[in-house]
Amino acid sequence: MLFKKSNKLFVHIDCDSFFAACEVFRNPKLKGKKVCVGNEIVIACTYEAKALWVKTGTPVWEAKTILGNSGVFLWLDHDFYSLISNKLMGYLQENMLSVEQFSIDEAFCEISWLPEMYKLDLYTYLKNLQKDILEKIWVTVSIGCSNTRIKSKIFSKLNKPFWIYIWYDKEMEFELFKTLAVWKIPFIWKSSQEKLKFKAKTIFDFIRLWFWEIKKIFGKNWTDLWLELMWVNAFVVKKSPNAKSISRTRSFNKFMTSDKNFLLEQILYNFDKVFEEISDKNLEIKTISVMLRDKSFYTYYFTYKFTSFTNIRKDLLDALLRLFKNNFDDTKLYRSTWVVMSEFRSYLPRQISLFDKAYHSKDNEYKLTKIVNSINKKYWNHKVSFWVWLLGKNDEAKVMIRA
Repeated sequence: MLFKKSNKLFVHIDCDSFFAACEVFRNPKLKGKKVCVGNEIVIACTYEAKALWVKTGTPVWEAKTILGNSGVFLWLDHDFYSLISNKLMGYLQENMLSVEQFSIDEAFCEISWLPEMYKLDLYTYLKNLQKDILEKIWVTVSIGCSNTRIKSKIFSKLNKPFWIYIWYDKEMEFELFKTLAVWKIPFIWKSSQEKLKFKAKTIFDFIRLWFWEIKKIFGKNWTDLWLELMWVNAFVVKKSPNAKSISRTRSFNKFMTSDKNFLLEQILYNFDKVFEEISDKNLEIKTISVMLRDKSFYTYYFTYKFTSFTNIRKDLLDALLRLFKNNFDDTKLYRSTWVVMSEFRSYLPRQISLFDKAYHSKDNEYKLTKIVNSINKKYWNHKVSFWVWLLGKNDEAKVMIRA
C-alpha cells in the first residue's frame, strides 16, 4: 500500500500551565509564585510549584503540605479561562491558514507558506509568533512544528515552557523517537501499554511494527497514528456534535454543610451556567440531573426525564427543585454539587395558532432568556441574571429577574 507524504507544515500551539497562567494574567502579583488552581485536585500549577513536584492530579491537601505557606491556591474560574481561550483562538484564526481547536488551551494550525510570505526562516517566524501571543494574549505557549499534526503535538511537549521544536529530517526524528517512551504518542495512554509491552517500548519501536499487524491487533485509530509518525496526514481533528451532557459543579470542601438554603444556592448557580450554555447553543433537553457529594466523597445522583424535549426555564427549574427537595438529607454533610443536562436536540420552533396562549407564554420566556444571555455575553460579568428566592416555609421557590 502506497501513502502520500505530507508536504504541509503544521504547528501545535500548546499553552503552558494555562489555568495558572490565566490567574497570573489576572493578578500580576502572582508572577513567580507557586500558584495552584483546582478545587479538590490540582488542575494546573505554575512551574515554580512544579519544581517542587506538585503536578496535575495532585490532591490539594497534598499540594498544601508540600508547598506550605509559600503556595497560593485558587479555585477554578472556567468563565475567565474560556474568555482568554476565545481570545487566543481568535488571534490564531486571523493569523494562520487554518485552525483546528483541540482543547481549551491547544490548537493545530497550518502555516505551510506563511514563513516564506513574511520572508523569514521557519524558526524566526515561530519565535515571532510565540512572542506576539505573549504580548497580545499574555500567556506563554510552546510550539511543535512538523509535517503532520501528531508529530507536532509530540514535539510541543518536549521541553515546556516557552519551547519551540522543529523537525528537520527523518533520520533526526528517528534518533529522537528512540529516546521517547511509546506512551508519549497522543492517545496511547499508559493503560494501553499492556497491549504493546512485548512489542514496543519507544516510539521508534512502534513505527517499526508492520502496518497490517497494528490494524489487526489495535484497529484503525492506531494505524492513523502510525501513518502520522511516518509523514502521512491521517489524523483528523473531529468537530464533534453536541456533547452528550453539559454540567457545572461547585465544590466547597472547607465549608462542608447540611444547610439546605446554601446547597440550593450552589445548585441554582450551576443551573444558571448550564442553562445559559444550552440557550446559547439553541438546544432542547430531555433529562436533568442533580448530584450531591458528601463528606466521604460518596456521590448521590438523582435524575428526572421529561416526556418531551424542552428548553423552558421554569419547567427545568421546577424539575430540579423537586429532585433536590425530595432527595435532600439534612443528616449528611455535603462538599460539592452538580447540575447535569443531557439528551439534546436542536430547538425546533413549531407552527402555532393565535389561541395557543400557553405556547406563546413559553416562547416569549425563551426569547427573554436569549436576550438576557446576549446582554451577559456582551458585557461579560453577568450584568443581568436570574435570581431565585430561596426555599421558604412551604419549600417553594419563585423566580424573578434582577439587574
